[in-house]
Amino acid sequence: MKRFLFFIIIIGLSSKAFGQIEFKPKFKAIKPQTTIAKPKKEKDIPPPTNFAKLDLPKIVAPNVLKETNIFGTKPKPDNSFEIGTPENHFSMTPKNKFEHKLGDVYQDKMTKDLSKTMIREGLKEDKSLLDRVDRYLGEYRTKSEYFTVKYRDYIVIDGDLINVYLNGKLLRSGLYLNSEFGEFRIPLNLGLNDIEFVVASMGTSGGNTAELHVLDDVNRAIDIAYWNNLALGVKIKMIVIRE
Repeated sequence: MKRFLFFIIIIGLSSKAFGQIEFKPKFKAIKPQTTIAKPKKEKDIPPPTNFAKLDLPKIVAPNVLKETNIFGTKPKPDNSFEIGTPENHFSMTPKNKFEHKLGDVYQDKMTKDLSKTMIREGLKEDKSLLDRVDRYLGEYRTKSEYFTVKYRDYIVIDGDLINVYLNGKLLRSGLYLNSEFGEFRIPLNLGLNDIEFVVASMGTSGGNTAELHVLDDVNRAIDIAYWNNLALGVKIKMIVIRE
């Protein structure tokens, strides 16, 4: 009996094993692709036809021996540092043999300082402050037949000159203003007399400076005028009416 049961169990197990093997699904793995796509050759790619044609300059390799550049043109020689050429400002020969003296370096500054000191002390006139305004001394009535004018330079005697006009006509030309008074007479016409003193020279040390004394025929003072640092051409005018 035991043998019979053992035999049945063996048969059952064997049939089950064969059944599993028979109905087991088959599986086959797919291998990954290992091939690499080959690039197309240059001859297979057609050239583009829609690009504009470019006119590029030809590139030329520089040749140092022939002194040419990439454009094929010969460069202009640079001789700016060659001694003796007109383009060169450097020279080993001094233009003035005295220009390197130590005193020349300070000459301009010393001249300016001296000029400022002389102007400050009243020994020189300042040209930078020239007076260009005409003067009017006024209108006078008189019965005198003439006026006497005394004139001088009351600051620096440096060559100041004046001209005198009567009714537009030159009466005295180039009166030199000295330290001492000079004098002359102006004959007066009946009625209007237009008298003008005009700066004819400023001298060498600034504008024109003068002192005027106008007297009648009995030596009475009519007017006294001073001016300083007047520019060339400035007019000092007075009107005299002889009754």
